[in-house]
Amino acid sequence: MLTFKKKKRPEEQKPQKSQLLILQQTEEAALTQMERNTKGLILSGISAGLDIGFSVLLMTVVLTAFTGIFPQPVVKFILGNMYPIGFIFVVLGRSELFTEHTTLAILPVLQGLSTIKKLLRLWVIVYLSNIFGGTIFALILSYFAGTLHFFQASALNEIADEFTKYNFLTMLLSAALAGWLMGLLAWLVAASRETISQIVVIFIITGAIGIAGLPHCIVGNIEVASAMFTGHVSFAQYLSFLGPVTLGNILGGVFFVSILKFNHTMNSGVEKEVELVEES
Repeated sequence: MLTFKKKKRPEEQKPQKSQLLILQQTEEAALTQMERNTKGLILSGISAGLDIGFSVLLMTVVLTAFTGIFPQPVVKFILGNMYPIGFIFVVLGRSELFTEHTTLAILPVLQGLSTIKKLLRLWVIVYLSNIFGGTIFALILSYFAGTLHFFQASALNEIADEFTKYNFLTMLLSAALAGWLMGLLAWLVAASRETISQIVVIFIITGAIGIAGLPHCIVGNIEVASAMFTGHVSFAQYLSFLGPVTLGNILGGVFFVSILKFNHTMNSGVEKEVELVEES
């Protein structure tokens, strides 16, 4: 007996989004955030800074539970798989994360649809709000370290030691790689049509950042600030970490993703597609 697969009708098919459509959607999202009131941005940024702290909490739990039981490479692999959890909470929860806006928000400026002043306003508000929310989470972690059975202060200190031992240039360049990956994350999430696809993209990219040990300014703020509150890291070491990492994340996201994606999209030679995007 012959069987035939039912072909999807044209309206049921979901073709891959074009570059121009992704660019248009990311620009619209960025413009919406640029026009958002200050209070809304602050609250959303604080929420993201708090939510992403669960990545650090779970990594600390894993490090406390499995150190000395599994080989170090296995523990590191498990840690890397805990890293994406907070990002999933933030991205799917539509909270404002600074390392997304370093990529997305510059696109309307490149198009002449917004100004550098509005871009800087968005960056400053979201960044400071993320840092504030993350610092609160770091205080919570340091307060409960050792009093709760599932994680210890030594685990917080060990995570921080991975970042505070490097010099400025090393931190800057490794953070640029993390910013590059975060820029790709923002672009690929915009390209994804389904929530499951977005989760897979988030997990793969941020998991790569975690396994590689690349510094992310918002997650790293929690990692290093927690050790600072336990007395293991000085305030000077904290600032020496946060400065180059923030700059590196910006450089990686802006230059390796935003500018390159924008230019190769606008120069892709598909004028008909431009007209279709504008009409849609």
